[in-house]
Amino acid sequence: MRLFQLLSTTLAAATLAFGLPAVRGAAVIQKAEKGRWRVIGPGGGGAQYRPTVSPHDPNTVLVACDMTGSYITRDAGRSWRQFNLRTRVDAFAFDPANPLVIYAGSSGLFRSEDGGERWRLVFPSPSAVKGERMVGDHAQHSFISSDNWPGGSIQAIRIDPTQTAHIYVAVKTAEALLLFGSTDRGRTWQRGGEVSGKEVRALHLDATAPENNRRLFVFTDAGVSAASARDLRTEGIGLPSGVGSIAGAAGGLDPDSRRPVFYITTASRWEGERLSTGVYRSNDLGRTWAELRGGLERGATSAAAKRPPIFNLVACAEGDARTVYLVTHRYSESAGEGGADLNHFGILKSADGGDSWQWALKATGRDAPPNRTDGWLGRSFGPGWGGAPLGLGVGPTNPEVCYATDWGTTYRTLDAGRTWQQVYTEEHADGSFSTRGLDVTTTYGVHFDPLDKEHLAISYTDVGLFHSTNGGRSWRHTIKGLPEEWVNTCYWVVFDPEVRGRAWSAWGNAHDLPRPKMLRDGNFARYKGGVARTDDGLASWRRTTEGMPDNTVTTHLVLDPASPAGRRTLYAAGFGKGVFKSTDDGRTWALKNAGLGGNRNAWRLVLTPKGTLYLLVARGLENGREVDGALYRSTDAGESWQTVKLPHGANAPNDLVFDPSEPDRMYLAAWPRTIEQAEHYGGLYLTEDGGASWLSVFDPSAHVYGVAVDPSNTSTVYINTFDGAAFRSVDRGRKWRRLGGYNFKWGHRPVPDPHRKGMLYLTTFGSSVWHGPAEGVPGAFEDIYPFK
Repeated sequence: MRLFQLLSTTLAAATLAFGLPAVRGAAVIQKAEKGRWRVIGPGGGGAQYRPTVSPHDPNTVLVACDMTGSYITRDAGRSWRQFNLRTRVDAFAFDPANPLVIYAGSSGLFRSEDGGERWRLVFPSPSAVKGERMVGDHAQHSFISSDNWPGGSIQAIRIDPTQTAHIYVAVKTAEALLLFGSTDRGRTWQRGGEVSGKEVRALHLDATAPENNRRLFVFTDAGVSAASARDLRTEGIGLPSGVGSIAGAAGGLDPDSRRPVFYITTASRWEGERLSTGVYRSNDLGRTWAELRGGLERGATSAAAKRPPIFNLVACAEGDARTVYLVTHRYSESAGEGGADLNHFGILKSADGGDSWQWALKATGRDAPPNRTDGWLGRSFGPGWGGAPLGLGVGPTNPEVCYATDWGTTYRTLDAGRTWQQVYTEEHADGSFSTRGLDVTTTYGVHFDPLDKEHLAISYTDVGLFHSTNGGRSWRHTIKGLPEEWVNTCYWVVFDPEVRGRAWSAWGNAHDLPRPKMLRDGNFARYKGGVARTDDGLASWRRTTEGMPDNTVTTHLVLDPASPAGRRTLYAAGFGKGVFKSTDDGRTWALKNAGLGGNRNAWRLVLTPKGTLYLLVARGLENGREVDGALYRSTDAGESWQTVKLPHGANAPNDLVFDPSEPDRMYLAAWPRTIEQAEHYGGLYLTEDGGASWLSVFDPSAHVYGVAVDPSNTSTVYINTFDGAAFRSVDRGRKWRRLGGYNFKWGHRPVPDPHRKGMLYLTTFGSSVWHGPAEGVPGAFEDIYPFK
């Protein structure tokens, strides 16, 4: 069975193949609530964007992330439900008249008519969809259709408040920014003109004009355009003198005049000794602009250093544009005579249309805002880690409600900025944390303490390592004792099988390996990393890297269980360095590269019961050119290596596992190669002779990240993919069945649960760890239901 027979025939057939029920209604949702998949972890941890508050209920809020998941809360952030619409969402919009209707823009326009539970594709038309593509290193999703859908992604959505069948979207393609409009609720679409720029900042419809003569205003990074809502022909609107680009934009109504008000931000700049703040307001649909000061110019006290403030996002209540929230990334204030200026960041607020401003949230890289409650992320890393907001969303009908998102958290105010509360994690009385459902973290493995079944760990990108002492119900951050420059990514953990409390971990501040994007600038050697050891059950760590260079980004560890306790033999994969070996419990290391080729991107190691050691070398980049990955074998404990020929055409091995009942039977997960916008030589391969020959056993166009063999039944094999699906085979790969209920786009590794038979962990690139039935949940509800 080919993966893209599931994903690329027609959208309806693809969705049915995903195991989605054709039956609609409450019974479907009830069945979903009884499903056994759940996401575990501490919550938060990755970049979050586009908080969008419902105009009907301020407790209902949407948030997107850059890792393909989207999230909805109906209880003001106390809990969240993740939903997945093929890829990352770049725009949300609530229907102004119907609280149950919501739109989301990603690689197409989706609509929900039941408050965000189920979603249906609107544009391109489901009947026109001929297939789907997932191309490139991140399996970028696109629809193939026969209608006038131009491809690309939807960056903004606007619905006419008095004619809700009239929908407008701004679409970013590889070539241009385009406007499209529909007057029949998305059944057909009219293409309008192009607008200048590369990114859409905001889309605003002047609903104060007559219904037959309304204009659409498009704010992009390059300027402002206006288009007739009838034919979408565009014309440019002048910007303030000296303004060449726009960082943020917002629009709403003045409640007194009932006239539209626009705000834009651009780079602040010195004009002689006067600071231009770069924050502007227009009360006449962009014909004229007034610079807003009101105290904003005070963020330039370092006149000698010429460091003006940086104002970025701006947001206002659509129904009351007098209330404005403004993000600053840099706002310097004098520390007094002889002292260095303090650089603040946060949110400023105006209640009078920008004529005067006060701090609503004020922080430095060291000092947390006193009026915001924090979660684990701020406590572990300080306020500088999350930084200034990446997204702002104000309640359209209640300007006292504002949600903000940053590099790791979401937080909100319900009292116009006087106090703020984090809404991504739940803190427990013992100081541990658990998710509220808003998980935006990349995970590499789930690691089990062989001497304590309640003790397990998750290795993370960006936020390091967490462990649980209660079987995964809550989590503690474990980074104490590590070098500060390491504490970005933990790639792996291995426990000592006999010594309680002892474990080793692999670290590096180059995240997202083995994706080649980390090699694009040609300076990988600048990253730091190595191996750390704990003897107190992961409570604290100490580096143990004698013999390793400081810039050894370590991506995997293997322990030889035949070596004696206290003198364990360990192998470490050093990305860009090769293989390191220790025979003294990790105290000292020696490089073991004899026989390896020029590509030393050591990624993963596998030690079979026979003592044979395998090394996967990741595909790389050198001077912008692709470098093939490789597979090696050592039969002398790493002293020398011999090449194992990869399957024909494959050049990106990603994972390798052996069958415990027959170690010469192995499964190789491979990333595909993009050739003329199509994927080849990926998928999964099987060898039954230790790598002498290979057989393709899964779609070679699939982005298979990880593979696992069920140790209780070695005929059962699991894979996870970057293509929105995980699969199970009960006959060693001859036939495959998708795991119902799991639909996160970017999947990592399947991990059979060693303590609960029939259960499976799935690590992900952006959604923490999913835990559920190893057979999946047949008929589970999965956000998008059949379109025909």
